[in-house]
Amino acid sequence: MTKVNLATCELTVDQGQGGFHFRGEQLGERLNGKLLGAAIYEMGDGETNWPYHSHYGVEEWMYVVSGAPVLRDPSGRRPLTPGTLVAFTTGPAGSHTVAGPGRVVIFSAGDDGWPSAHASVYPDSDKIGVARMLFRRADALEAWTLDPPQPTPESVAEPGPGQPCPSVELTATHGRSLAGLLGPRTWAPTLWELAPGEETAPYHYTHRREEWALVVSGTPTLRRPDGDELLERCDLVSFPEGPHGAHRLSNHAREPARLLVISTPVGSSMSTVYPEEGTIVIRLSDREGFRFRLSDRIQDYWDGEPGAYQPA
Repeated sequence: MTKVNLATCELTVDQGQGGFHFRGEQLGERLNGKLLGAAIYEMGDGETNWPYHSHYGVEEWMYVVSGAPVLRDPSGRRPLTPGTLVAFTTGPAGSHTVAGPGRVVIFSAGDDGWPSAHASVYPDSDKIGVARMLFRRADALEAWTLDPPQPTPESVAEPGPGQPCPSVELTATHGRSLAGLLGPRTWAPTLWELAPGEETAPYHYTHRREEWALVVSGTPTLRRPDGDELLERCDLVSFPEGPHGAHRLSNHAREPARLLVISTPVGSSMSTVYPEEGTIVIRLSDREGFRFRLSDRIQDYWDGEPGAYQPA
C-alpha cells in the first residue's frame, strides 16, 4: 500500500500558457493505480488549470483540498469550498475547468484509468482531440449525428430464467450485423460475406477499439503491415489498436468467403485511421462522428483557446 497526503504533497510539475497555469503532480503510478487515475492541481488567483473541455470514454470527479477555486461547468461559474466533491460525467454534460486560488485533486475512472479518455472536446476553440491529435471541428470533411436507435422486431431481450441463450447459425445467415439476433451489450459481432473481389473495409487501424476476425468459410486474404497472408477456415486473427494492428480483409479467391468480425468496446468513443486515404474518422459515440484529413491536424494544443496567448 502507498500513502500520499493531498494537502502537503510536493508538486513537481509546473505547466501552462498565458492565463492557463498550474503546479501539479500525477498520482496514478505513484499509488500503483490500474483502473483509477488521480492528479493534483494547484492554481493561483485567476489562473485556470486547463481549457474548458469534456471527455468521452471516461468519467472524472474533483475534490477540493484547499483554497476557494472557481468551477466552470455547463451551468456557469461558481466558487467551491474545501471538502466539495464534484462529478463530471462523459460528454457535454460533464464539461468543466477550474480556476484558482486553490488546490484540487481530479480522479478518473475508465477501462484503464486516464488513457480511457480517448476523445476530448474543447467548446471555446471548437477543437476535438483524440489519440494525441487535435482537429478543428470546422475542418471536418463530414459530420453526422444520428437519432437514437429504435427497437426492431428482431431485437433480442435478455433471456429469462430457464430460457435458452440467443444463438445464430453463421453458415445459414446472410452477411449483416448480428447485434439484433444476439443482443450483445459490450461487443459487436458482424458477419461479412465477401464475393470474389470484395473486401471488408479499406486498409485501416483503430484507436480505443480492438477487432478480431474468424474465418467461417472460404480463403480470404489478410493484408497487414508486414505483408499479405492467405487465411483458411477456422483461422482466428486479432487486430490490436494502433498502427501495428492495421489490416484489410479481401477475397481474391474464386469462391465466396465468410468472416465473423468482432469488435469491442461498444458505445464508447473510438477512431479509425485510413493511412492510404490520409483521413481519420472520430466517433464520439455510436451516433455522433466526424471525418478529418490527417494533414489538418492542429500542432498547437492552445490554438484558439481564449486567454492562452496574451496581447503583446
